[in-house]
Amino acid sequence: MILFFACVPKGKVYRVRPPEVGWEEIRDIAVLAFDGPDGENFRRQVYDRLAEVQYFNPKDTSQALVHLSFDKAGSLEPLQALEALGADAVITGLVTVDIHNTHGVDEVEVKEGTGYYKKGKDASGRWVDVEIKRTVIRAVPYVMREARLESEYKVFDGVSHVVIAAGKVTETECEKFGGDKEYASLGRRLSDLPTSSGTAEELSARAAAKLVAKLSRMKLGSVLKLDPGGNTLVKQGVALAKDGDWEQAMDIWEQVIRDKPDEAAAYYNLGVACEGLGDMESLKTARDLYKKAAGHGAIRLYTDGILRVDRVLGDSDTN
Repeated sequence: MILFFACVPKGKVYRVRPPEVGWEEIRDIAVLAFDGPDGENFRRQVYDRLAEVQYFNPKDTSQALVHLSFDKAGSLEPLQALEALGADAVITGLVTVDIHNTHGVDEVEVKEGTGYYKKGKDASGRWVDVEIKRTVIRAVPYVMREARLESEYKVFDGVSHVVIAAGKVTETECEKFGGDKEYASLGRRLSDLPTSSGTAEELSARAAAKLVAKLSRMKLGSVLKLDPGGNTLVKQGVALAKDGDWEQAMDIWEQVIRDKPDEAAAYYNLGVACEGLGDMESLKTARDLYKKAAGHGAIRLYTDGILRVDRVLGDSDTN
């Protein structure tokens, strides 16, 4: 589900951060405007998500006089004007949202009452009057909603103004409301169809979470070490995570645990995935997973994970 790839507009050359300057030094991030009709909503979601991560301190720039548009993000003038914010890094981007509704009608078999009754037993075995029902075919309208959000982003160093990260996050949704889903136990009724703005809000929240997770894992890249273990599937998950496909990697490690509950490396790597998210609940989950890993193999890699998360959680409790 995670779709990140480098995205640099043609015709512009961006300077690359010197290798001696690392993400470990970045904490204060100025969240600038994201271009597009849904840009402000996405900017707010990114800010809120960053605020949940223990490794970052977002700086709200919604009232800043300087607007750094995404297509001019290679220009140094507006970046220099924002130096007064005192941020370690600056993030900006471009957001596009496309929502399309397809309307139709399904012929659905439904049970309806006849007004006639017969005696029957209920769940507790008591005799009660039960209405006789008949099957009828009804034309039930539906809406198929397809939605897609894409956000290109760039992150600049707050002092040198070089690009330290660039890419794209994508979220999609395709769901049917009404029709044959109207009477299904787990279906979505037509009345459940959210507004277009509601769908855009949901996609923004999910995409912002993906973006911040990527930044958080960049920051912790030198700290979070995965354990390939001895299991072939665990190694496959590690390879996927290193390529940025953390969700698929987590699916694999979870499957390994279902098949082999004592596979310590799978617990540990799931803990790394959670620790990388950086919010309080994810950190607590990471600590539990590290403890499970240590319970099946108390190696230093696992115990270091427990101590590292305990330190972050302890610092948060004292703030």
